[in-house]
Amino acid sequence: MSKIVYFTVLLASLLWTVFAVFTPYLESQDGLPGRIGEFGYIFFSSTCHQLDDRSYHLFGGKIAVCARCISVYTGFTFAAIIYPFIKKTDNQKIPALWILISAAGLLFADAILDYAGVFKNTFLTRSITGGITGFILPFYIIPGFVNLFSELSEYFNRKKIV
Repeated sequence: MSKIVYFTVLLASLLWTVFAVFTPYLESQDGLPGRIGEFGYIFFSSTCHQLDDRSYHLFGGKIAVCARCISVYTGFTFAAIIYPFIKKTDNQKIPALWILISAAGLLFADAILDYAGVFKNTFLTRSITGGITGFILPFYIIPGFVNLFSELSEYFNRKKIV
């Protein structure tokens, strides 16, 4: 079960990240690929402001999400790829919460300090704080889902016996 969870998270993160990156390429094409590209911008608009001046550009257009979001996604995907080399796929132990709070706090501080006019963030600060947060997330999400599905499996196996 743990390998299914791992590969599902890995595949989902790969597809999510690749779709965000290749949306401008798809949109530049005619026909169905172009419509898929247009859909990509609409799809990602629910999770990202997509401001042009805060987004990386590729294939003659902006990536479907801002620099911070694409850094979260690529950080997550990279960590998901290397996860089995650091932890076993059946790992159910979640790291200390302070690690996640620290990473999210850096990202939040970068955004809030810019919004408040205290510190002007840059592509670099948005990319670094997004990448750090994204990199840390799989170490919580993968064992969390492994634990969830293990408990569900045990629960339903007990129900069959009784």
